[in-house]
Amino acid sequence: MRHLESTTSPEMGTPPFLKLADACGRIIDYISKALGFAGGVLLLLAGFVVTYEVIVRYVFHAPTKWTFEVSILLVLAAVFTSVAYGLKENSHVKVQVIVNLLPKQTRAVFEIVSCLFVLGYSILFVRCAIDMVMRSYTLSEKSALLYLPLWPIKAIILLSFVMLALQAVKILITNAYNIFTGPDVGRTGLKFSALMVCGFGLAFLLGIVVSTSVSPVVGLVVLLLILLAAGVPVGFSIAIVSTIGFTIAVDLARGLDATPKMFYQVWNDFTIMAVPLFVFLGYMMHRFGLASDIYNFARMWIGHIPGGLAVATIGACGIFAAISGSSMANAVTIGLVAIPAMVTYQYSRRMAAGLVAVGGTLGVLVPPSTAFLLIGVMTQESIGHLFMAGIVPGILAFGLLSITAVLICIKTGAYEPLPKASLKERVDSSKGAIGSLLMPLIILGGIYSGVCTPTEAAGVAVVYAFLLALLNKRLNFAQMLEVIADSTKTVAMIAVLVGAGIALSNVTAMLQVPQTAASLVVSSGLPGWMVVAGTLFMVFVLGMFLDGGAIVILTMPILAPIIHALGFDLIWYAVLVVLCTEIGLITPPVGLNVFIVQQISGIDTYDVIRGSIPFVVVLALTMLLVALFPSLALWLPGKM
Repeated sequence: MRHLESTTSPEMGTPPFLKLADACGRIIDYISKALGFAGGVLLLLAGFVVTYEVIVRYVFHAPTKWTFEVSILLVLAAVFTSVAYGLKENSHVKVQVIVNLLPKQTRAVFEIVSCLFVLGYSILFVRCAIDMVMRSYTLSEKSALLYLPLWPIKAIILLSFVMLALQAVKILITNAYNIFTGPDVGRTGLKFSALMVCGFGLAFLLGIVVSTSVSPVVGLVVLLLILLAAGVPVGFSIAIVSTIGFTIAVDLARGLDATPKMFYQVWNDFTIMAVPLFVFLGYMMHRFGLASDIYNFARMWIGHIPGGLAVATIGACGIFAAISGSSMANAVTIGLVAIPAMVTYQYSRRMAAGLVAVGGTLGVLVPPSTAFLLIGVMTQESIGHLFMAGIVPGILAFGLLSITAVLICIKTGAYEPLPKASLKERVDSSKGAIGSLLMPLIILGGIYSGVCTPTEAAGVAVVYAFLLALLNKRLNFAQMLEVIADSTKTVAMIAVLVGAGIALSNVTAMLQVPQTAASLVVSSGLPGWMVVAGTLFMVFVLGMFLDGGAIVILTMPILAPIIHALGFDLIWYAVLVVLCTEIGLITPPVGLNVFIVQQISGIDTYDVIRGSIPFVVVLALTMLLVALFPSLALWLPGKM
């Protein structure tokens, strides 16, 4: 396994057991990556199947029956095959605010604790998956439309979680070996680490006692906070708490099986397919380098005005947001191109970094937003209406951000004017970007014209991006294979997070949490606006520690009934929640976009935060305007 040989001197040679362990670790990594690649291929195939259905339905007026079911099964297999690769690549989201304050050795010990929880849940899932496969095979379970045998799909799920368990064991052993043989070993450090782990264990046991003997709701919240504080990946933390909740709500035997079965049921759905497909699309667009064309197009047309590169950066963020739907992908992709260009033309490094960090958050607001997709899935609201609701606020945010950037540049004089591009340069840049610029039209036009559903639009966009990359010869065959494999890292995180989140929403429903909360709020007599403000403040605080997807999954099953009971429009409220999560993506101590920009630019984190402050104020102003004037969010959905 990686780094196991680092402490063995050349004179002594490598012990045979280390050689065997290292070989086993390499095999596990290889199989995990192969499964990740298989997941990417399956997602791409699902895109082609969905595209085929759209074409034959609207061009040849010959709709099919098989494409619906086949695409679901392909995505179902894809999201599960990627989970082990996601753990290998450390792509599962963690809350490490507290863990990062601990000494290095203690952090490594908590990595072991985290792996133990992932391993425990993986074993639980494997146990349940074995039963699922055996039952499916014995009962000759078939799919509803094509009567395809389902046991092979469930066997793939079983294999995926076996590999997840092995990957957790590999990481656990590697960390344990390095802790006890590395150069930082010390008795004092080990004693402190043991004390911290004992404290964590006692706190976890206290949470179990509270859950079973005092209040299930309070206990489950305590358990979730303890797991998150210990650095256990968010998706697995929610899955573990959901499992404990099911055992309390029903019984031990059915409770242990409930969450794994829920994972299968959640992803065996056509609507939820859109989430991994859009994530897959955003990563492919990033790796194919198509953002450079978008940025060059914006720079040629508006780069000559005062602060023109800053406006071009925001414009590129807005266009790419309408393609990727991901703030992190937006910040990485545009930041790699825009920050060096702005610094070259004497723009403030601080402002350039802050602008990209905040501009990247447009990916959460501008459709196709993964946050809106998740809200639609969690609340059963129309995803098309949610997408539409984000357009006007997105345009408003773009305009205010652009005005702010120009005013800062004029006031500070920290920019070098670009010469006005010639008509030929503008035409050439337009030709280079036309393929990428058509992507938002394909996605949004397909949805709002009624040609395709959001899921079908995601599939068509995946195929379009793949063919566009081939036609532009951006990547050779080997690089294309690498992109397909790597793109499933984020899909793995989404797979666990969504499955666990919907399981948790079922637990809260069984424990009557949403109904009780709505009843308490309504009977409290508090003004509706005060309740809305309070819930948004809670979302904002969570945004300091979690990413937007995790916040939506954790809060919307409880908050949606409250907002509905108060008589507010849930689509309007969803826009406010998304804007709140945007601000959270910039706000310490986590501020994911801040850390991403710091990593890709090398600019100090403090400077990125300071540079982002004026633009965060703009986002807060946008949220206030949407709150005061709901028609900003509701006008376009009302036209559908």
